[in-house]
Amino acid sequence: MNNLDNLTQAILQTRKTLFIMCGLPYAGKSHIAKQLRSETSISYISIDDIFHAKGFDWDTDKLPNEEGWQQIFTESYESTRQLLMSGNNVLYDSTNQTKESRDKLRNIANSVGADTYVVYVNAPISTIWQRWEENNSNHQRSVVSRDLVQTTIDMFEEPSEEEKVFVVNN
Repeated sequence: MNNLDNLTQAILQTRKTLFIMCGLPYAGKSHIAKQLRSETSISYISIDDIFHAKGFDWDTDKLPNEEGWQQIFTESYESTRQLLMSGNNVLYDSTNQTKESRDKLRNIANSVGADTYVVYVNAPISTIWQRWEENNSNHQRSVVSRDLVQTTIDMFEEPSEEEKVFVVNN
């Protein structure tokens, strides 16, 4: 049984648990999330979905200012809290590249008596750049800037064992 199968089983066997997606841009977080959603009844919160619903777009460089980003994250946190309070399992899809960002989500879960796991979608840096190049060529999905991808790589803090991590190599 691979770690994705183990993760699917964990989702099916738990209640009121926050599964925090974590990984670099183009690691495959949303792809893995789609698989998990097709095999479980997990509730789904996506920063990208909220970003797009508010009219922002990476491709046209229509990006939120600091206040706009704050609103996006505030909405995602409140939705997460509400779903957990209702006893749902929640899959939170964002890069969550720092321990601080994952701690914030853990604190939200803890405030409503929910458990947490981190889902670390791991892909080699070479694969990240290959996928970025492919997306830059074919535009099958939004393309974030090279600088933003590099900044995220530079600041990425790999989750530690005490964060209760499922590693999915992709």
